[in-house]
Amino acid sequence: MPEFRFCPVCAGQLEMKKREDKVRLVCNKCGYVLYRNSKPCTAVLVENDGKVMLTRRGIEPYKDWWDLPGGFLENGEAPDEGAKRELLEETGMEIEVVELLDIKIDEYGDMGIYTLNFHYLAKPLGGEIRPKSDVIEIGWFSPGEIPDNVAFENCRLALENWKKRKLN
Repeated sequence: MPEFRFCPVCAGQLEMKKREDKVRLVCNKCGYVLYRNSKPCTAVLVENDGKVMLTRRGIEPYKDWWDLPGGFLENGEAPDEGAKRELLEETGMEIEVVELLDIKIDEYGDMGIYTLNFHYLAKPLGGEIRPKSDVIEIGWFSPGEIPDNVAFENCRLALENWKKRKLN
């Protein structure tokens, strides 16, 4: 993860100090603690006729790999609302969130940035479905057709969870 050198509050120098039994970045001027938290993300398993939607990534990390549609949450955005926004931005699809499938921690690429991923099951409501934003292709896959090149461990685990539910 990139090292931060200056406080976002007062621009003072950040130093590694032991706080609350952990080493953290602390401002030597105002005492602000820069917590390194997992970034909240959302991903959606849209189901239709026994198949799940995957999108092919047009950006790094994992460019050209299949992925669950989703992304980083905006500041103050609820995960289920972020799921709806991301689907519309990436696919043009409007969805109804049905339930929370699971929550997984993962690493975003190789930059040392961790993510807290909310996976939702959803059903399509409509919209003009086409690749948009950072998506270059949309595909629908049955449990036995999931490609091997699925980006991110959290998405692979969510798809395994989905497949178990479908096959039981």
